[in-house]
Amino acid sequence: MSFRWLANRTFPKGRAAKLVLLATILAGCGGAGAKTQVVSGNGFTFEAPSDWTVAHTSRTASAGTGRQVGTGRQVVQITVLPLARAYTPALFEQVQPEIERVATALKAQLHSTLAGRTLQVAGERAWQYDLTRGDTVWQVTFFLRGKREFQLYCRRGSRDSNAPCSTLVSSFRPR
Repeated sequence: MSFRWLANRTFPKGRAAKLVLLATILAGCGGAGAKTQVVSGNGFTFEAPSDWTVAHTSRTASAGTGRQVGTGRQVVQITVLPLARAYTPALFEQVQPEIERVATALKAQLHSTLAGRTLQVAGERAWQYDLTRGDTVWQVTFFLRGKREFQLYCRRGSRDSNAPCSTLVSSFRPR
């Protein structure tokens, strides 16, 4: 399954200095009533603050503070990956242990605390985890549909507004 991609490719191994690399995949800031822009990716759209820089690859769309995505403290990103088997909502409980294993591995890798929950995303159940270390909060949401896995990432400072993280999840629309 592609869940392993997250742990192996997204989060750095080893020293805390490598955590800077995470800025390219995570995020959030801004305030209520802030203007947003629609960001489109390969099979999805979401909203991000209008003054954030946007970047794309074949599998991702990102927005963040700073001149280049990832150079600022706050970033939101969605990555779409193929699944080996088609997912249906009836498989939610069967898939959950694998998602939890990935979240637990991320907790160990980041030396962070972990809080998880299920929530509604685009009208379907999804898994969301907050990982906190010092003044940094990483949030990852796993949304599965058909043969695609969408990984919604958010990174922010613990004192920054959660608005961009919330907007990422609430505005996400798979196509």
